[in-house]
Amino acid sequence: MTAGFRFPGGDARTTVIGATGTGKTTCGAWLLSNQRLDVRPWVIVDFKRETIFDMVGMPPIQEIGLDGSPPRKPGLYLLSPRPGEDDALEDWLWRAWEQENLGLFIDEATLMPDRDAFRAVLQQGRSKRLPVIACTQRPVDVKRGLFSEASFFCVYRLQDRRDARVIEGFVPADLSTPLPPHHWQWYDVAQNRLLRMGPVPRPEAIAERLAEVAPLRITPFDWLTKPGRQSGRRRLA
Repeated sequence: MTAGFRFPGGDARTTVIGATGTGKTTCGAWLLSNQRLDVRPWVIVDFKRETIFDMVGMPPIQEIGLDGSPPRKPGLYLLSPRPGEDDALEDWLWRAWEQENLGLFIDEATLMPDRDAFRAVLQQGRSKRLPVIACTQRPVDVKRGLFSEASFFCVYRLQDRRDARVIEGFVPADLSTPLPPHHWQWYDVAQNRLLRMGPVPRPEAIAERLAEVAPLRITPFDWLTKPGRQSGRRRLA
């Protein structure tokens, strides 16, 4: 581990940025695997059905819907919004905001509803104990709050110079010089510390750690009757 690096705490907002294929989602999942999943529920808002969460399996990940209340028990949960469900997702985010003490892992922040609930989560996340790990490949398409409210930045290679200019307004780094593949820069806002980081563990190792640290909740009936669960992998829709 690079000297001076510290994982985000329980009230942090962490923004992970990088072009497609750079490893940003894997890095975000690595950061998630080092959170206290045994003391707080964390919900993965997964728009793209990322395979790394397939590797973790269901269980220990528990699937939830937009129509219910956000989870209160510690663990790892999966919310998979579909196109056209912005109203339902906005309502669910407001319920999470009201409930408090809930972590959010957002696989692609550009797909979040362009409304008020996510902005409120970012702006009041510390006081409401709503930590966020949000990944995006297009900073120019994301609301400014994702950067202005961030406690930490994880920056991979960016394809578009316009995206780099957005990030350079918040991170004291020259993003015009490319890093080696899968290397990234880590900016700790409170300590004003910029670090160059090497590759994170492989997706298989991160998935294994997530499966180890996420509390397992399943009844014998669930295990025996739900197809595909015995393998520890969830089926793709």
